[in-house]
Amino acid sequence: MSPTVAGSDQQKLPDRGVDCTPLVAPEQAQLRDDLTSSTATLRSSHIISHHDPPKLDSTSTLVACTQEEVRPSTTRLLFAHIGAALTLFLATTDATIVSTILPTIVKRFGASSTQYTWVSVTYMLTQTAFQPLYGKVSDLIGRTTVLYGSIFIFAAGSALCGTAQSIQWLIIARAIGGIGGGGIVSSVWTITSEIVDAQNQAKWSQALSVTWACSAIAGPILGGAFSEQSGVLSWRWAFFLNLPICAAATLVLWLSLRHVKLGYLQGVSWRTFLQTFDFLGLFLFMGGSSCIVIGFNVATAIGWRTPPTISLIVLGLIILICAGFYEVRTKRDALFPLAIFKDPTIIIVLVVIFLHNFAFNAGTFYLALFFQAVENLTPLQSGIKMLPYSLGSSLASMPTAWFIGYWQKQHADTSGQRAVMFVGLFIATLGFGVMTLLNTSTTPALRSVYPLIAGIGIGMLFHAPYQVFTRALRRKDTASGTSAFFLVRFTGATVGLTIAGAIFDSRLSQTLPKGIPASTVLANLHSANASRFPNLTFEIVNAVSLSIRVHHMGRLLSLLSGGRFDYLVYAQSFK
Repeated sequence: MSPTVAGSDQQKLPDRGVDCTPLVAPEQAQLRDDLTSSTATLRSSHIISHHDPPKLDSTSTLVACTQEEVRPSTTRLLFAHIGAALTLFLATTDATIVSTILPTIVKRFGASSTQYTWVSVTYMLTQTAFQPLYGKVSDLIGRTTVLYGSIFIFAAGSALCGTAQSIQWLIIARAIGGIGGGGIVSSVWTITSEIVDAQNQAKWSQALSVTWACSAIAGPILGGAFSEQSGVLSWRWAFFLNLPICAAATLVLWLSLRHVKLGYLQGVSWRTFLQTFDFLGLFLFMGGSSCIVIGFNVATAIGWRTPPTISLIVLGLIILICAGFYEVRTKRDALFPLAIFKDPTIIIVLVVIFLHNFAFNAGTFYLALFFQAVENLTPLQSGIKMLPYSLGSSLASMPTAWFIGYWQKQHADTSGQRAVMFVGLFIATLGFGVMTLLNTSTTPALRSVYPLIAGIGIGMLFHAPYQVFTRALRRKDTASGTSAFFLVRFTGATVGLTIAGAIFDSRLSQTLPKGIPASTVLANLHSANASRFPNLTFEIVNAVSLSIRVHHMGRLLSLLSGGRFDYLVYAQSFK
């Protein structure tokens, strides 16, 4: 018999962009039979459309909403964001914390220069390469399942890092941690965007934006603290401390999200999964992004013109281009929404976020190098000197979020986000422009003011692009789209650091006094002894300062390019 929906009994659910009508069946066990006989009705046109290929069998159900709580209360929203921010902080900080404890680790294990590099590279590699997987898997088994699984993998990697008995052990453990860290980043942004209505997303997402901005600076500071201590605060505790924080964050997330039902595919058999999942696309995206990440990282060690560097980068680009063409034409469940490859709005936002992360990460690294080399500071001291840059980006994101939240309540478009992106790019370009004036004679006040200006501009760009990006996608594509977003973001960070390093190394070779081999100075700057530079003469310090100034010009040009794309954002009509 046909199930009925009584209008008087229909439960009013919060609007999530879908038309939710509760299903009432005589027995829950008859749901599959009802679906097969076409006697059950599911009205969710926003999520299931005639444009979608029939890739699931008749026993599959796309859960858009249930009669349980769809959105948590304000209190639980607060705790959900606290838990999400804690895990995000760990995942993003872990990428940079090793930069200042590596000297201690290398000394402990007697690692080579190649092994020294791979301790950092493997985390970024797996964090980036596995991004295409997280979105589709969360559609299959659930958002929170992927999040909790990622936290567990990250914690396991941290435990293995802390107990490492060899450099090879540590490198493998870092790769495991990167897999979990990448899943954490993608999952927390997806979940927090789904549990908050569109008008309030900017207000709530500022917690994640501030966390991301602070983590880049917190990593080197915390690493410096561990590298300069002994006893219980050895370098191993930089990883062990992740474990109780992961446990606490998981508990907070579970308590705040346990009754929240997020949209995901349910009832899909493994046979159906194997028949529809885009394994070739996953292989292509993982392979292409891995080649690029490895290629750009080995370039700093063996040079840009060497066959391995050129081969890896070119091969990676070719594979990614092929992956894009394949995704558009595949008959399987594409890893990423097709709009990513066709919608000018989404393409523009991805370019902007690539350039944003390019500048932010390169700026963080080379500003720290400036303070360590020019002012002869320890990593911990240089991290404190960088607080204007870090706090500027963190504090700027808060009023930005308030403005966007207010604007969205007054307007139904994304013009507020576009205005923020335009102003943020302008201020960041100005800030990085004046940072080219930093040198050995710059006053202490200006050494704080110039990075502060750049930080304010960078901070305004942490969540506005993501909101424009997700608004341009269909609701059901949020998870897979977020994976693509962070794939581009992480790639921008890696490429930015490497290109900035190439500019710096090239300029340093040209500005060093005669008789001082550039290879010796570069080895000191990039080696395990780079935590302090007491033996650098004034001429060498001046050369380092000039080289970093040229590097800032490179970031300035990248942001100017971003400004051109932002003009296109204004010209593009948003839905």
